[in-house]
Amino acid sequence: MTKGKVLVVDDEYKIRSLLTLYLLEHEYEVITAGNGKEALSLIEQQNPDIVVLDIILPDISGLNLCKHIRKYKEIPVIYLSCLQESETIITGLEYGGDDYLTKPFDPNVLIARINALLRRARGKGLLKKNEEQMESLTSQEKLILQWIEKGYTNKEIAQKLKLKEGTIKVYNHTIFQKLQVKNRTQAIVRAKEEKII
Repeated sequence: MTKGKVLVVDDEYKIRSLLTLYLLEHEYEVITAGNGKEALSLIEQQNPDIVVLDIILPDISGLNLCKHIRKYKEIPVIYLSCLQESETIITGLEYGGDDYLTKPFDPNVLIARINALLRRARGKGLLKKNEEQMESLTSQEKLILQWIEKGYTNKEIAQKLKLKEGTIKVYNHTIFQKLQVKNRTQAIVRAKEEKII
């Protein structure tokens, strides 16, 4: 069993390869992207536990990518960049980043920071119910659940979020799993019990 799934976003193949080796050695599952578009697709499809993000990407700034991620996900984001100016670091954190590491970097320090952020995220991300642990919903999942309560179909929700209908079905499955229910009606009842909606 792995410690978690890490998405490494960097346009440098050597950096992606190096980080993949280190993360695999520390029992993490690794997925990689060389640009922002690919990263967003992987986040939607693979649901990583944490993102290691370069700021200088060929198609979009890592800062703006982080800001976009924050609209839909609450996963931890660590910037890994050659940019060392205080203004850039501050902006990165203000845009939703959780940590900032400058290049050149010590891979062991990065691993330690990933471990720390995941411990913190998992500590916050669990709700207790009847001595069982129920994972909390992301902001995107809560939004979808609110629309489900209002009677919107998967197709209508997909149009609102500009996603594929199949992606909404995957979200529904994840929501049902987290709430430990089997259908929309049960999900709404459980969410109200937990005061999620």
